[in-house]
Amino acid sequence: MDEQELRSLFSAAPPDAPPPAFTRDDVVRESRRQTLRRRNRITAGLGAVVLVVAGFGVYGVVSGGTPGSLTAAKDNAGRSAAGPVQPGDGPMRPQVGGESPNFSSQVPQQGGPGEGKTGQLAEGASGCEQVDGELATALAGELPGHVDTAQGVPGGACSTVARSAGFPVPGGEVAAAVYPKGIPEVFKSQPAGTVTARAGTASGGVLVLVSVPSAGGTAPYASQVDQFARALAPRF
Repeated sequence: MDEQELRSLFSAAPPDAPPPAFTRDDVVRESRRQTLRRRNRITAGLGAVVLVVAGFGVYGVVSGGTPGSLTAAKDNAGRSAAGPVQPGDGPMRPQVGGESPNFSSQVPQQGGPGEGKTGQLAEGASGCEQVDGELATALAGELPGHVDTAQGVPGGACSTVARSAGFPVPGGEVAAAVYPKGIPEVFKSQPAGTVTARAGTASGGVLVLVSVPSAGGTAPYASQVDQFARALAPRF
């Protein structure tokens, strides 16, 4: 290789590398700066958590202490330990030793609005609000055809002092009332065409049976009213 070729090779070689743009001190300073930045972020996050916890504590003190959800859970646990919850003094709870708002304190008067309506079945019940179950069963057994005792009504012969029961039948209504011994028979006046029968009971009282026709009609089972009364009376 001659001198000319060597000169060509040296001229084609890359120049020397440029000097570095940073030094070792620059690298150390940047590392410290990044470390300090991370520490600041961690410190700020912990500070926010502390503020949130402190805020809940202050809210609990100002609002009266325990949050409502915890209080409700505590109350439920207390009720479970104490046994079944009793109904409060609301309208659905009968009062002991006094009148209950669920029941009327007045005895219905003769001819009052309670007459003609289906009442509760009760053995030995007097008045125009309840149907006497024993009398209803006995009367249903005497009436022709199938009579459902669940359809019983106090009936037109009901009184505040008598046990009563009646049934709507084709053409009107048949009803009976049993008056105790020594109690006069007092009940509302009946529509025109009503057939009434009376018979002495086994206890010394009186059984009154009425057959009340529908408006403008004939009393149902008019010819059998006396028969029904005589058959029923010995049972009471």
